[in-house]
Amino acid sequence: MPPYQHQEESNEPHQVIVGPLLRYSHIDYRHRLWHGSCLVVSTATISPTLHLTLTSKVSPLQHPIQARGELLDVFRGKYHFWRFAMYLPLHEQGQLATYGLSGVSQQYEFHLPAYDESMRFMFYSCNGFSDIPQEVKDRFGEKEAPLWQDVLDRHQVMPFHVLLGGGDQLYQDRLIHDDFMKPWVEEKDPKKRLAMTLPPAMREGFEFFYFWNYVKNFGFEGNPVIAKAFASIPSVNMWDDHDIIDGYGSYPVEMQTADCFQVLFANASRFYYLFQQHTTTDLAPQHGMIRGDLPTCNHIVTTLGAGIAFISLDARGERTKFDVCTQKSYDAIFHALYKNMPKTIKHLMVLTGVPLIYPRLTFFEKAMDGAAGFDLASLAVKTGALGDMIVGQLNKWNGDPELLDDMNDHWTAANHEVERRKFIERFQQYAKDFSVRVSFLGGDVHCCGAGRLYSKDMKKKEEGDPYLMVQIVSSAIVNIPPPQALLTILNQNSSYESFNPNVEEKMYNLFKRSPNGNTRQNKKLMGMRNYCAGYYDEETGKMNFWIQAEKEVGKKGTMGYLVDVPKLMFGETGFHLHSLDKQHLLALPHTLYQNVSSVASRITGRYDPDNVGRIGGFVMPFS
Repeated sequence: MPPYQHQEESNEPHQVIVGPLLRYSHIDYRHRLWHGSCLVVSTATISPTLHLTLTSKVSPLQHPIQARGELLDVFRGKYHFWRFAMYLPLHEQGQLATYGLSGVSQQYEFHLPAYDESMRFMFYSCNGFSDIPQEVKDRFGEKEAPLWQDVLDRHQVMPFHVLLGGGDQLYQDRLIHDDFMKPWVEEKDPKKRLAMTLPPAMREGFEFFYFWNYVKNFGFEGNPVIAKAFASIPSVNMWDDHDIIDGYGSYPVEMQTADCFQVLFANASRFYYLFQQHTTTDLAPQHGMIRGDLPTCNHIVTTLGAGIAFISLDARGERTKFDVCTQKSYDAIFHALYKNMPKTIKHLMVLTGVPLIYPRLTFFEKAMDGAAGFDLASLAVKTGALGDMIVGQLNKWNGDPELLDDMNDHWTAANHEVERRKFIERFQQYAKDFSVRVSFLGGDVHCCGAGRLYSKDMKKKEEGDPYLMVQIVSSAIVNIPPPQALLTILNQNSSYESFNPNVEEKMYNLFKRSPNGNTRQNKKLMGMRNYCAGYYDEETGKMNFWIQAEKEVGKKGTMGYLVDVPKLMFGETGFHLHSLDKQHLLALPHTLYQNVSSVASRITGRYDPDNVGRIGGFVMPFS
């Protein structure tokens, strides 16, 4: 829908039930402008004014900025979604932004990088609990949010510039237990369920549930620690299934097209775009997102400062049981990547929700295939504890074993193997063309680890291997870990996989000790809650990822595990990548030079049309 019109300004007190929520969009390097937004959900019927000042260590003078709100939507005539666009000037030094709203006494702060600096970032996923008993949530510190407290403590020492939400920023799992869902739940005939036309009470119930679940999870009253983080660090979010319902997109087509699922998805989409993207499905392209094949599918292609490119793949907006995304989506993403990135990029991070590189679920796939010939009780008896894992928890939407939904979601599922291969191959070509190191970020699986693709003949020459691509797995920051038996089996089935005759994929033996200091048998996957803090090291050219894992369940405090990803020095492009002046390059239009070699020809007099590439970034490491 188009934004509502408003002409006046109000300083009257008003109730803010959610916000402020900060969002980062992109940087205009030619004009040195940081683009982002702030969202509040308020009872104000006329736009409040956002007041913001910028200060830096070099210049203590305050630079006041004001912004008026754009009204995106109204919930049931009372709660107004106000979006404040922010265009903030960047300088040679980082800056502190202090801001507040007219009619609201509270002030907030966030940090801006220098215009040629790469951002310090925090990546997380699974920011909520599944449908589990309350006593378990209490033991894991639901109210205290201990890992988010750890994030905010770290932010005080070395501020993050951006939060990367990797999916499941909240959980909608309890939806099916609400009273309005009784007609669906109590209808035991699957065919009648799918043919059901929802009564008005159910349609209203979906709208009410999704709105108030966001208020509970994102608001200061229901979730103060997380709300403080969202008001203090700009976010770049992407949804996954639990932002909608568990497993959405991987169900059979007859379920996905049922009236219940259509109404459910319409409400999940409406409030996801409002609360997490500060936009609507209609306005998403105007607000910097990359449209896929459907209005509900919008990807993100941006930079995290001068040295880091970032892609966040929308793997839910147009997903089916057989396709994660359409060819149109992939083409749009790579078009934006090749066209819009500055020539200073050295690392590309790709966030996919579910990890691209992860131990195969072969054992369970065979067990599930076998399940077709047994009733569930028989399978559990035949396979003991593993059978309990396979069939012990049933999906509440279609009655299938929960693990089957998880397997259908994985990139390595048979339905997605070809799509996965083509996706990775396009990044392999990009890495060779531009001498940019590609790394993958993934969550979803409620454990942490790291894997890699690599050339077998370049094991000792990683800086020259364009096929070296590291996978960071970080999940969950709130939800509980999976059964240890599952992680043990995945560890035992994770030797290596052949991607092609000269490229293998393998998990790192990262976790030699647990956060409490004990030695570990499973060194590849660790079932401890966690998040990932990262930065680009200008001196070494490495991207440093710190997986911060919980030391004691429900208590603040983490142990860090470092994965440092080497720079890529591939051909003459790699040489130019690390030798040209980045400030000069940032001032150039992206289309003025097709590649770094053509820039170098202006400086060195040399030009090699077969080589292309880009240039660099800066950031201080964590203490």
